[in-house]
Amino acid sequence: MTSGNVYGRVCLMEQLLVHIFGDFLIQSDYMAMNKSKRSWPCLIHVLLYTSCFLLLTTSWKALLVIGITHFILDRWPIILKRLIWWKNHLNPNFSFAPFRMCNMTGYFDNIQNEIEGNMHSQWNSKWMEHNARFNYITIWLYIITDNFFHLFINYMALKYLC
Repeated sequence: MTSGNVYGRVCLMEQLLVHIFGDFLIQSDYMAMNKSKRSWPCLIHVLLYTSCFLLLTTSWKALLVIGITHFILDRWPIILKRLIWWKNHLNPNFSFAPFRMCNMTGYFDNIQNEIEGNMHSQWNSKWMEHNARFNYITIWLYIITDNFFHLFINYMALKYLC
């Protein structure tokens, strides 16, 4: 087997386990709460996270891609939130609630609007009527989307840069 093909079925589970270990288990609460506010906590988290992938590869290219993209997505979550907001325009009317009403997660979010006191606005009434969901679901949708992007980028880096 060539080194490019070593990353196969077995390593998908290993990649998932390394991701979970690096992104959840060894990330402190301080890092999690501050990585989108300041670069140092994010950088420390990313260095620890990326170093976990040394269990799977020593390819500096793959590790660099994993580290840089993880830093960008964690340090500036607005990128992912805007992407989520834009994809939610894919509907028959090509319309979605204004970003200011979705900026907690990129999804229309009842919690954010309650916090900001927007519960009686025209958009809130319109979107509540057709898109009512439990408040916590938008946060889980964001977490799932964020982790999908990390896992997809990691997979591509490990598959094609090793």
